[in-house]
Amino acid sequence: MLDAQMTFSRDLLLDVGVPFKTSGGGVFVEAQAYNGVLRWLDHFPRMTLCAPVFPEGHEEPSFRWIAVDQLVADGRLNVSPFPWGYDIKSHLKHAGTVRRALRTLIPQHRYLCFSNLGWLGAWGRIAAEEAHAKNRPYSIWLDWVLHEMPMQNESGLLRRTWRRVQRGMLKRTSMRDVRRCSLGLFHGRTVFDAYAAMCRTAQIVHDVHLGEEDIISTEALERRLRRDAGQLRIVYVGRVHEMKGPWAWLDVMQRVIQESSGRVKVRAEWIGDGPLLDELRAAVHSRGLAASVSFAGAETDRGRLLERFRAADLFVFCHLTPESPRCLIEALMSGSPIVGFHSAYAADLLNGRAGGILVQRNDKEALSRAILDCAAHPAKIAAMAACARTVGCEFSDAAVFRHRSDLIKKYL
Repeated sequence: MLDAQMTFSRDLLLDVGVPFKTSGGGVFVEAQAYNGVLRWLDHFPRMTLCAPVFPEGHEEPSFRWIAVDQLVADGRLNVSPFPWGYDIKSHLKHAGTVRRALRTLIPQHRYLCFSNLGWLGAWGRIAAEEAHAKNRPYSIWLDWVLHEMPMQNESGLLRRTWRRVQRGMLKRTSMRDVRRCSLGLFHGRTVFDAYAAMCRTAQIVHDVHLGEEDIISTEALERRLRRDAGQLRIVYVGRVHEMKGPWAWLDVMQRVIQESSGRVKVRAEWIGDGPLLDELRAAVHSRGLAASVSFAGAETDRGRLLERFRAADLFVFCHLTPESPRCLIEALMSGSPIVGFHSAYAADLLNGRAGGILVQRNDKEALSRAILDCAAHPAKIAAMAACARTVGCEFSDAAVFRHRSDLIKKYL
């Protein structure tokens, strides 16, 4: 419990892994992170946001940046940019500076929430250590199972050994910090199931940056469902990264296109940037699928991205790792049935309702059959789409941030 004599100058100290960008003396945040700041400020009059800063020239090219100057000037937001420390040299160089900054910040705030856990460069890990040392209750907010993320393949023995050391340290430190927390906020059932037993109090939360006004209208959904039944539009939105299963996705698209030839015209689009983008684009051409499949790259215009969600008959995903990607909620809010590999998170979103189809993870044959069955039965897609919208109506950025904020105030 907090000492009754303690006073705080600010309400919420929030550590996140989404980096800042600095330019011309100003601080910028990624657009969805900016929306998150606004939603937090709906419930905490003042807050401090901590995040690492992208090294100059290494900013993520697909990000849309928004300056936080006005929020800072209004006195509602304080920003604490931390150095980049995701390699051992820079981590050792900057860890002491970050620790001293957190020792100053933690006593100034009533509520503490950390999300950037791990090892090298994960400054939320140091924040959790400092909070624990001061006997301060804190919350952890995670949207993936950190130690089960895929490891980069390395050819040399030394590099492979180093990767295993990193994985082992990440698992040890993150589990320690979760065990010590007073409240675990875990995005989706998959992450909750992995960590809940370690926590004093664990809660399922969700993360989405669409508002109620972004849910597809019944009229717009009905117009989509009246389209030509001879076409099937498939979309996925996310990074072209191994953890998202882009090779499995392409294999499934190839089989669906081949087996539906002459009956249904398939258009499949993967929207997003990522390290495998060029390889997947080349594979589309080498397999002769360019007329039907595209890897479009990043779409930073929010309105155009929503239009592509809403235009899809099916949102098809092949996630391979235990995470809770918000693209599934965004698809449901857009009335697009979610069809893909089973996870506790996806199953919990649907909760037995017909807003999607889930098959065993890595079962590309079963996923192909499910899509082909939908293509052959437009009435089934229509029923699934209506149900998907019903499920999506349960979510909005206002609702999920209110839920998360209420839990922090209740348990800390």
